[in-house]
Amino acid sequence: MPKVILNGEETKFAEGETLGAFLRSRKPREKNLIVDWNGRILTEHDPLDEFTLSDGDRIDLFSMVGGG
Repeated sequence: MPKVILNGEETKFAEGETLGAFLRSRKPREKNLIVDWNGRILTEHDPLDEFTLSDGDRIDLFSMVGGG
């Protein structure tokens, strides 16, 4: 089974799975989620269901925090 590196940990995914489906299955709770996918910065405005995962991809999740 193929694997990605999610926030530094190996995680399995289904062959042909999209980035959007992968993230929904893990239910990240952060609002304003930012995804670093293989060095490419994506937000909820990007078509995450159009990006297909590959074995060895690196995914890091961040959330924006405002304050002052």
